[in-house]
Formats: sequence, C-alpha cells, structure tokens
Amino acid sequence: MFVCLLTYHREIDREGPLFAAHKAFVAENAEARRFLCSGPRVGVAGGAIVAYGDDEAAARALFDSDPFVVDGTATYELHQFTVGMVDPASGLA
Repeated sequence: MFVCLLTYHREIDREGPLFAAHKAFVAENAEARRFLCSGPRVGVAGGAIVAYGDDEAAARALFDSDPFVVDGTATYELHQFTVGMVDPASGLA
C-alpha cells in the first residue's frame, strides 16, 4: 500500500473547476478500489490519500495524473508500506 502526502503550493478554490477535477480523480479511483481513503491534512496545506498497490512506478504514474499535480498546484511524497496489522472490521484482513 501507499500513503500519498500532497502539499499545496497555491490557494485552493474549493468552488473552482480544478478542485472539482481533483475530487473527480479521487472519487474515480476510490470507486475503482485503487484508493482506500483520502482527506485534507490537519495543520498543513495539503491532503493525504491511502492507496492500494505494490507497484511504485504505477502508483507514481497514477498520482502524476492528479489534476492538482498536473496543474502544479500540488506536489506529493509517496511512501510505500506493508500492512502488518489491521482492524478486522475494515475488510483488509
């Protein structure tokens, strides 16, 4: 799995078309079961996405296509991890 930490480099207009495109990107990947969860980071101008997968190149290609990244509004850090423990109710076990 991966944790993607987005950092915003501009103000985000949450009513604008770029934010709508980013939300559609996240929703599409959640529906396709590529993303487990996402949301804004607390105390930091950015967001976080937890993504399924084990192929770093494929994950980078996916996150490179985020409209925020394409536009230059955000950059990201990608951290891969192996699930060791999980809440049994989560369905990941």
